[in-house]
Amino acid sequence: MAAARCPSLVLMLLLSCTCYGAASAAADGKLIHLHFYFHEVRAGAPNATVVSVVSLNNKSAGAFGDVKVLDNELREGPDPESRLIGRAQGFGVNASLDGSSYFSAIDFVFSGDDGEYSGSTVSAQGRFDPTGRRTDERSIVGGTGKLRFARGYMTSRILSSTNSYLVAVFDMYLTLAH
Repeated sequence: MAAARCPSLVLMLLLSCTCYGAASAAADGKLIHLHFYFHEVRAGAPNATVVSVVSLNNKSAGAFGDVKVLDNELREGPDPESRLIGRAQGFGVNASLDGSSYFSAIDFVFSGDDGEYSGSTVSAQGRFDPTGRRTDERSIVGGTGKLRFARGYMTSRILSSTNSYLVAVFDMYLTLAH
């Protein structure tokens, strides 16, 4: 019976050390807030930055199972002429039967020539509402370059939307483990 308890005790000790190490790294990490604007040119418009690659139902936009791929501009402001700071590259899958939400996985690639995070990326994933009726929140699951080991969350909210163009505001709250 003592031999059976030993592996459990060792496992519990290892888990507690791992949890303490992760909590300690997050507590020692640097908190970063990034604020920028996402500019999307919709499919059908010249120079579209989002396209549908799979559509199971041609009669309805946003049908369950639809997949879209995007390569949108990230800008310093809501004006399409504001300074370009990077790209949002990824995909969205309509993951709800009623068409009310998509699952997205996006890499935010920062490229501004004089930007502090130029050459770095942040990866995010989660649910978003394409109708813009609410502020969305997604998880930050990693990063590269100066944003390596990024963890946290981001919020996004649609500011303006037409049949051909969409602008959303993004706020990222990141912790970097060192």
